[in-house]
Amino acid sequence: MSENSRRDFLKAASLAAGAPFACEAAKAGRGKILNYNPKMGYRPLGKTGFMISEISLGGHGAAKGEDPVKNRTAVLEQAVDLGMNYVDNNICEECDLYGKAMAASRTAGRDKWFIGFASWPEKLTEEYESQLTREGMMRAIEARLRSYNTDMLDLWRPVGATWGKGQTNIATLLMVTPRTLDMVVEVYEKARQQGKVRFLGISAHNPRVFRRVLEGYPQFKVIIFPYLFLTKEMDGDSLLKLAAKKHVGVIGLKPFAAGTTFNLKPRQITGRVDSRASILLREMLREKRVSAVIPGVNFPDQLVENVKGSYEKEIKDTVTQARVLDACRANFHANLTPDYQWLRHWEQV
Repeated sequence: MSENSRRDFLKAASLAAGAPFACEAAKAGRGKILNYNPKMGYRPLGKTGFMISEISLGGHGAAKGEDPVKNRTAVLEQAVDLGMNYVDNNICEECDLYGKAMAASRTAGRDKWFIGFASWPEKLTEEYESQLTREGMMRAIEARLRSYNTDMLDLWRPVGATWGKGQTNIATLLMVTPRTLDMVVEVYEKARQQGKVRFLGISAHNPRVFRRVLEGYPQFKVIIFPYLFLTKEMDGDSLLKLAAKKHVGVIGLKPFAAGTTFNLKPRQITGRVDSRASILLREMLREKRVSAVIPGVNFPDQLVENVKGSYEKEIKDTVTQARVLDACRANFHANLTPDYQWLRHWEQV
């Protein structure tokens, strides 16, 4: 079978197998929203049938110097109270930590969350392609099931083109090949049929990855990329427009641009509550095609500030808020270190 024929077969098989489940999920999603809070806004996650909180929880950020399980348990419980229902975890240790915190919680266990997870340290980039195997990917999925002590997880979203040593701008962020995407789809289909994973997504820092995925692989239901308060739609070649056309969910990560909007250098986050956070998140939520934005937090009090971005999004803008946005925009450009310059390319999507 040729590569083109094989790819067409994979697409047809996924569409045929996934359609009935998608319809059932949609009906279930309309009937009940996890952790519903009337103050929180909820948006559809593409064709998954789930409604997720428009401010959700990113995985990074366990406070230093505290017991990590107690810290994350408190964060998860506060998040549930505030109406959040989606959490996204990346590295293996992070998944293990959140799984332990869910197990320790009386009110924010695994049943309260739509969980997105990666299979880090696997990366789908060209430099790692020779190391990727179907068996290895399935082992990673099964390991994450053990992390959360569950039989099924909601969204497997392997990591595509990202940044690292020698990869500090869009031109050097490596692409994901059709061969690797074919492999991911095969593994996903097997995991879905075995009841281990519901949906497939992908995260990346290179816009070209998403265009390839959205144009050629209908199995992917969610894309995850940096979404900033200053992100605007690109004229004529909009990633947001393409995602909407394909009915694919969009999750925005790094909403505070690694702390630069708060006049911090990346990795200098102090864990304090900053009232600018809700203003920035409120601005991001004006884009209705974004399903959710997922800031990381160090402490539960930061969640209380973050959700104001949803709770208060209908309140009329003030001059003070406009000044905050201007100041944060200036901070962003002033504080980006050389290895974070690639974030500038996400000012238009």
